Amino acid sequence: MTEKNARPGLPVLAAALVGVIAVAAALGAGHLVAGFVGVNASPYLAVGNAAIDLTPGSLKEFAVRHFGMYDKLVLLLGMAIVLLLIAIVAGLASRRRPAPGIVLAVVLGGVGVAAVLGRSDLGQLAVLAPVASLVTGVGAFAWLHSLAMRRFSIPSIAADDGVAPADRAPSGGTPSRRRFII
Repeated sequence: MTEKNARPGLPVLAAALVGVIAVAAALGAGHLVAGFVGVNASPYLAVGNAAIDLTPGSLKEFAVRHFGMYDKLVLLLGMAIVLLLIAIVAGLASRRRPAPGIVLAVVLGGVGVAAVLGRSDLGQLAVLAPVASLVTGVGAFAWLHSLAMRRFSIPSIAADDGVAPADRAPSGGTPSRRRFII
């Protein structure tokens, strides 16, 4: 039996939530920083604007014809749905180890950075928003994955957290005094 098959994974719902919450944290960080460097520096808006710029004219006309003044809103809602699905896939792909989700977070962050760098209406500091989003997304995913693995008492292949096995809480119980203080 291989190691991958021997190790249990996170429950499906917990894994999906890790991905969704990490993406939400990343978007929040990007929006927050964009508030200081320029609203259009938000990775979410920059990717949406880049998609509009790259869309063929006939497709733009179709969107305007069918959605009227709500064409951009429909695009942003569509992007939100796609991001939600990617977040769920990232979580589910990381049920045993965090690497697949972290890779997807880096790819999403890279798309945001590229979208901001491709905008002529943004200054050089605008790249701080997608970088903040990328760092937050990767950090949040790794941290949430680690918490979930501990919560469900799944041994991790990652480095030990420095807590002796005797100081860990029994499965489903409360932590020891020493662990609580740590």
